[in-house]
Amino acid sequence: MVVNVSFAAAGFLGAYHLGVAKALLKHGDKLLSSLKACAGASAGALVAAMMITAPDKLQHCKEFTYRFASNVRSQRFGAVTPGYDFMLELREGIEQILPPSAHQLANERLHVSITHSKTHKNSMVSSFTSREDLIKVFKPEVNRQ
Repeated sequence: MVVNVSFAAAGFLGAYHLGVAKALLKHGDKLLSSLKACAGASAGALVAAMMITAPDKLQHCKEFTYRFASNVRSQRFGAVTPGYDFMLELREGIEQILPPSAHQLANERLHVSITHSKTHKNSMVSSFTSREDLIKVFKPEVNRQ
């Protein structure tokens, strides 16, 4: 049996996805032993990346997520507050969670759905030549052409 897991997009589902990941890691030994790949978009892709590359960092990921959400909520206009760099804070969190070999662990096992904001064209990325290449998948400016 081969198992693939997909996590949906939507930032507010990120905490839910982390709960699913926790349940799988705690109670899903049989299921996870058959896990071939994880896929996701947006917050779901971040949880999928953690599942594939650093399942031992689940607690760290959860703590970062709650701290990140609290920081965004404390901004006057949320993520779009002038001077607040949402993507920098997110990148710092990703860099703390992903191990040095993340790109090797993720290659052809992590599938990230990316939608171009202007053309609405969707593509899946699953090939990562470096850790930086993997991290860039989560940055919106990579999607601009």
